[in-house]
Formats: sequence, C-alpha cells, structure tokens
Amino acid sequence: MRFLLFLLLAGLLVSLTACESLINEVDPDRLPTVERKLAVQCYISPQDSLLMATVTLSQPVLEPRNSAISSEIKVVLTEGNRSIELKYDPKQYAHVADSRLFPIVAGKTYRLAVQWRELSASASCTVPEAVPITSARLDSTRESNNWGGGSSRWIYDARLTWKDPVGQADYYRVAGELRANQWVTLSRYVAGQSRPDTFQRRLFMQSPLFFDATSQHISDLSQDGQSITSPKGNLPNYLSYTYFDSLSNGSYNGYIPLTQRPVSVSVMLLHVDKNYYDYHRTLQQQGDIEGNPFAEPVLIPTNITGGLGCFAAYNRTTMTISLN
Repeated sequence: MRFLLFLLLAGLLVSLTACESLINEVDPDRLPTVERKLAVQCYISPQDSLLMATVTLSQPVLEPRNSAISSEIKVVLTEGNRSIELKYDPKQYAHVADSRLFPIVAGKTYRLAVQWRELSASASCTVPEAVPITSARLDSTRESNNWGGGSSRWIYDARLTWKDPVGQADYYRVAGELRANQWVTLSRYVAGQSRPDTFQRRLFMQSPLFFDATSQHISDLSQDGQSITSPKGNLPNYLSYTYFDSLSNGSYNGYIPLTQRPVSVSVMLLHVDKNYYDYHRTLQQQGDIEGNPFAEPVLIPTNITGGLGCFAAYNRTTMTISLN
C-alpha cells in the first residue's frame, strides 16, 4: 500500500514538473517594439447637428498608461478650400463643432487631420448619397403565457424596404427608435401622512429598436439594384421613465410595460461608406467571439494613416409610422 502511494505521489510530481516546463518567461527586451499611436473615431453625416471626433492613445503591451492631454490635441476637418477646427468639450469627452458652421454635403470628400505633439494621423472619406426608404411595416404576434399567472401579450417588430442603386457597391446599417407619451402612476410621500399620495403623470419616453447586432449591417452583394428588406427590429416590451416632482422635491424612475397607444416608430436607413461598414461589422464579429479561446482572432481594420480607428461617413433617411 505504501509502495502504491509512493508511485502515485511520484507520478503527480513528474506531471507537475512537466506542466511547469511548458511555461517559459519571455524577456521583454525580445518583444517587438510597438509605438504608441493616436486612436481616432469620427463619423460625419449631413443629418447630424454636431461634428464629433474622439481621440485617445493606443496602449502598447508592457508600457505604463499615458493619456494624451486633450487640450493639446488639434483636430481639423477639411473639404476643398474650407476647414474647421474641432475643439475639446469635457462634457462630451470629444472634440466637437457645430455642423451649421461646416455643413456636410453628400458626394463631397472630407479629410480629417489629428495632431498631438510629435504624433499625427489623417484619413479621408466620401459622403454617400441618401437612399430613400420605400416602405416600412409594423408586424405583431401574440405571445402566449406558458407559465400562468397572467394574460398573453403582443410582440411588435418593424421592417423597412428600400431600392438599392444600380451599378455600384453599397453598404447599409438599419436602426430605429420608439417614442411614446405614457401615463405613469407615482406615489408621493408627504411628511405626517401614514400613506403616500398617488398621482398620475403623462411622461414622454423613447427607446431604440432592437435590431439583431449581426444582420443590421447589410451589403448589396448579390442583390445590386434590387429591393432590399431589412431584418426585423423589435420594439421594447418596457419603457424607462424619469420624473422630478417639484412638490416633494423627489426623483422618480422605473419601467412600465408598453401597453398604451399611440406609439410613434421611426425606422432609419443609414447609407454608409465601406470604411464604416468594414469597421463596425468587424467590431461585431470580435464581440461575438470574445471569451472563446478556440475562435480565430479578428483583425480590426483601420483607414487612419499614422494611427488607428475609423473616419467614415453615412447619409440617413427616416420614415415614421404610428401604432394606434
């Protein structure tokens, strides 16, 4: 018995020694040198009221964190012989400018230049033409309650259709939002009363439509010039609200089910350039495999010369439908 125990312990020791031998420390001096770069994200559109660019520094492995001083970063947007400098706004954590001072025009090519000390980065993109939405549709299905204790509910989703331009590569992203005025019952606590006062308020609420993260990015590959219908965007089942009551000096927030009508649903078609499509689609692919040790790594593309990130353009069209 002691002999068997000795063999077991000896085998365990050999196994641990073998595993330990697989771990080799790498001399940091033998790792390739990676220079710190400017990381930029900026998207321009004729419909946006604010020009915005976020600029950070990349973080090389084994180097201490070092953030750029935002006030020292210079961001300039140029088109032809006109240009505008985007100034840093600490509330937005970004460099911004009023788009009324520098309108974005479809078909024009824009250049973004970023400078911080000895580092510089630049990129260019062309704004796509708007593609109109030809139709939008709301569908509903009744979801049965299989667990009991309540009635079934209606589930709503929205789809949009558009005609793809002929003879060119086109890329799209679909989005949407819901807007509604909903009655909410609230409880106001008053000093000296054993029970709170109940009152109602009609509050404005809005929420995004939930399009599938993978299929919301669409290419006209194999469907050039055809009519394209988006995947469905699900309307939220609950809406969040926030209300400040001046009488009790109290704030209220919570969720209520989407049961009151009318409801306004805006579906949006973003005609995006290839830079936008490739970057966001790859980001989604990376998110899908995050945490999976057996998945192939995804290389994030960049069109920033001398840096990382994405400078891209889109043109948005919107159609609003009502659920009465």
